[in-house]
Amino acid sequence: MSKIYNIKDEIHFQNGGIVSQSLFSSKNLDIDLFALDKDEELDKEKRFGDSLAWVLEGEISLFYKDEKFDLKQNGCFLIAKDYWRKFETKEKTKMILINLKENVMVNHLPKAEIFSLVDAIEYQEGKVVSKTLVKNENGTMTLMSFDGAQGLSTHAAPGDALLVALDGEMELTIADEKFDIKSGDSIVMPGKIPHALKIKDKFKMLLIVTRD
Repeated sequence: MSKIYNIKDEIHFQNGGIVSQSLFSSKNLDIDLFALDKDEELDKEKRFGDSLAWVLEGEISLFYKDEKFDLKQNGCFLIAKDYWRKFETKEKTKMILINLKENVMVNHLPKAEIFSLVDAIEYQEGKVVSKTLVKNENGTMTLMSFDGAQGLSTHAAPGDALLVALDGEMELTIADEKFDIKSGDSIVMPGKIPHALKIKDKFKMLLIVTRD
């Protein structure tokens, strides 16, 4: 059974330490959630696929390509593969790291600069807009925006899908169950189970779909 959860509420701080939790995993990517106390750091490392860092709460410094970038709440940064990176907190911070597998790259996002994931896709009056960030035989990662009375008719995906609401509200139907989704919510839609989306006004989401 699917359930709505708020990502920030899924993890709690530990005094003087770091807490991590796996949120989602597929052949394309791993999504990990971190809660870091003040003056903590993630060890310096180099990965062989692109990474997307997304700060949910607090502030963290990213050391990358001999530069320092201060990411605050809702700030994102696309880290290219094969470069060393290190994170250090200035205050209690919750952060998502989307680590893509080897040779999987992210497209259509700013590079080497801080940006907002919500603002990475725009609304267009009366239209549905999609921006494919990752697409291959293992699945997709897509930003979508809906303006006005829009939706996606009932359909099913071959594998599980993670929906992360970035802005607005919508009604999601999975099989015969309805869910009211708002900004900050996430939900996993099981593969091969029919689902549909209904938007009354405006809505933005990050959608990660896997394939069997």
